[in-house]
Amino acid sequence: MPACRRPWGGAGAHWSGPRPCSGPARATRNPICRNSSRSRSVTTQPDPAGGDPPPRHRAEIAARIAAPLTNEDRFGTGPLAELRRLDPNGALAEPTLHRLLARHTTEREVGETGFPAWALVIHAAALAAPDHLSFPRREDEPAENGAEARAAFWAERSRRAQRQFGRDLFEAGVSERRFSILLDATADELRIVMPRIVRLLVGAGKRLPVLAVADLVASARHLEDPWAQSVRHRIARGYYRAEAGPKPDARPGSETAPSSSSPGETA
Repeated sequence: MPACRRPWGGAGAHWSGPRPCSGPARATRNPICRNSSRSRSVTTQPDPAGGDPPPRHRAEIAARIAAPLTNEDRFGTGPLAELRRLDPNGALAEPTLHRLLARHTTEREVGETGFPAWALVIHAAALAAPDHLSFPRREDEPAENGAEARAAFWAERSRRAQRQFGRDLFEAGVSERRFSILLDATADELRIVMPRIVRLLVGAGKRLPVLAVADLVASARHLEDPWAQSVRHRIARGYYRAEAGPKPDARPGSETAPSSSSPGETA
């Protein structure tokens, strides 16, 4: 059944949801034969307790991965350059990529989002590092260690980052056509589109909301899923609200949440 194209309700001409398709939900438009190394799992450190650690929100994982990239002196200019040169459509055999995932993720976490997806997120973060990354700081996280409190915190920060991503794209001068291409992109297309978008943001002096990038890349695996559509609609709302400008009766700062950036933060 064709997907319903639903405008979110902003001003002007808008991105109106995923493109119509028929048949079951798909992550790519055209199946492409990829190097077999893309499907292999990354080797991560075993859990010393002998069991699986508590599940973490994707946003928390993205923040942990991005944090070391903000300190180029500690991370190393060579490893950072290697991640910047990474080809998202290549073999993904870069030692720095595997080392970063091994230190900050589990096998299960990599598998849930997909190894190629995490490689793209890391490549995008490296292009913005060390000075143009945005993610919650350690001191902003809840003091409680309960899984429920942490999940709520990271879910809220993800939604905030998605809206911020849309606003930043508009303020960076990303055209509506290019913006629509980004939101309509499949998993394969994002590997080409996302690096270009990151370079535009950085060139405009904007910070890259890493949490939003992780969600957008993950959503490309199942474009017709309600959660995937909500991610893209939220980014669209940020873009078009920025285009519309503040409402006459809006309080200063009511439309824009502060961006939590953490240059120099360590994981």
